[in-house]
Amino acid sequence: MKVLAFAGTRADLFPLGPVLAALAADPSIELHIATAIGFPQSTAQDRLLEAGLRQGTFTHHELALYLAEPSPVLQAQYGARLSAAVADLLPDVVPDAVVVLGDRWELLYVLPPVVISGIRLIHLHGGEVTEGALDERVRHAVTKLADQHCVSTAQAARRVAQLGEAVERIHQTGAPGLDRFANQTPLTDDEFLAEFGVPLVQPLVMATYHPATAEMAQNAGELARQVFEEVIGQAGTTILTYPGFDAGREHIIAVLKDIESSEIPGVVVRESLGPHYPRVMATVRALVGNSSSGILEAASFHVPVVNIGERQRGRESGANVLHCRDDRNEIRATIEKALSAQFRLVSSSVVNPYGNSHSAEPIKRVILGSPAEGLTKAFIDLPLES
Repeated sequence: MKVLAFAGTRADLFPLGPVLAALAADPSIELHIATAIGFPQSTAQDRLLEAGLRQGTFTHHELALYLAEPSPVLQAQYGARLSAAVADLLPDVVPDAVVVLGDRWELLYVLPPVVISGIRLIHLHGGEVTEGALDERVRHAVTKLADQHCVSTAQAARRVAQLGEAVERIHQTGAPGLDRFANQTPLTDDEFLAEFGVPLVQPLVMATYHPATAEMAQNAGELARQVFEEVIGQAGTTILTYPGFDAGREHIIAVLKDIESSEIPGVVVRESLGPHYPRVMATVRALVGNSSSGILEAASFHVPVVNIGERQRGRESGANVLHCRDDRNEIRATIEKALSAQFRLVSSSVVNPYGNSHSAEPIKRVILGSPAEGLTKAFIDLPLES
């Protein structure tokens, strides 16, 4: 069976990594992976290896479309080029199925050639809610294009059914990105110093702030600065990471570069943590920002999370997540609560609603079984409430 997967940025590649590794290890599968948008030229291959794939077990198709500073105009222009590149790739690969994860805007351009060509589409992470991000609309649009749905939670499964999808096409497999976090150990003081160049002083707090794309806010940098400053004020050691490839990211990156140039003791700025991310997550005392990682992944480590603003509004979360507005005083108070001994105790017993770190194999079985399901989809009407 030939399977083609698409990854647009590290944000979808690393959660998809365990599934790709499982597909690549199966002798009955010929795995192809296409990359574009979030990978500078000639860097995607290394990121694929960092995500858990082994050299020689897959065929990589680098589509050579890197968008460093997204804007609505450039996203539309690059999207059209991406769609054409995928249309050219499909006759060369002739896949039996295409696999995509999540809700990135570039999927709006990747998938039309797939659907028009009559190729089965398997979608991971459908049915979730992020009301403050453009991702919300993209995710539900992809659901209607897809033939099979590997969802992370029971609520997500119900939402996909509400969109008219048949129950036999909906599979609650959990979030595959959690597979990376099974049996991870915290970094030692020496390992942390060797990797980041600063001593590990607890509490270690990691912060990531993305533009809230649903409202296309123009003050993303200003909002991010107050988050980063409040984190630095309460952390012993701070790790700040770059935002995703959304419009407005350049304003946040400018703030991060300004902080980095200030050489504040104990503050580390990284574009990405890549393969180090799971062990860093096992080491931190709190996660702050508006990243999906805080909602989906931190519970697996019983890490307290401060989720800020509207980007993740509506998404299911565990008892380890505290929500607050984009308000400096509220952010400060919520970080203080997250770092308290009392809330750490609450977080220590949380059960991750997104799964148990064993999702890749069930997802692989769905992909292998997908050719047995026809391409004709009936719209399933829900019973009217009396």
